[in-house]
Amino acid sequence: MDVKIINPFLTASAFVFKTMFGIEATSGAPYLMKRTIGGHSWEISGILGLTGEFDGIIALRLHKVLAKKMLERSGLYYKDEETREELESGMIAEVANVISGNAISAVKDFMLDIAPPVVIYGKDHTIAWPKGYPIIGIPYTTSLGPFEVDVCFKEHGF
Repeated sequence: MDVKIINPFLTASAFVFKTMFGIEATSGAPYLMKRTIGGHSWEISGILGLTGEFDGIIALRLHKVLAKKMLERSGLYYKDEETREELESGMIAEVANVISGNAISAVKDFMLDIAPPVVIYGKDHTIAWPKGYPIIGIPYTTSLGPFEVDVCFKEHGF
């Protein structure tokens, strides 16, 4: 996978967490993920599709504890649990969207578009990654807990 595509996600993720929530995020080394069913500890994934000269999936993956802290720092208030869940889901979708939008804006050499995000909850949930596409995991640490941005796409080769 082209570093011209991966590096903007590294930068965008840390930038978005800092500017939206005041959370310093430090990236670890990107790694090639194995295509497995479950077997992870993430409780929430904000997922969106990527189309254009590349196609695939981008996922923001995190734990409920970090999502709750992000919601607290966002300044959004809620009256009940149902409203909190709606706000949290919308926030995670928007963060995945903003990270992807910022990263794609930084990629000048390729024509890329993103699809609207969806959010999946549940410990050990499964993402059906496109077969034959590499999956790159980019881990991050913060003082409030870890998260990961996973990019899974390949070039069409028009």
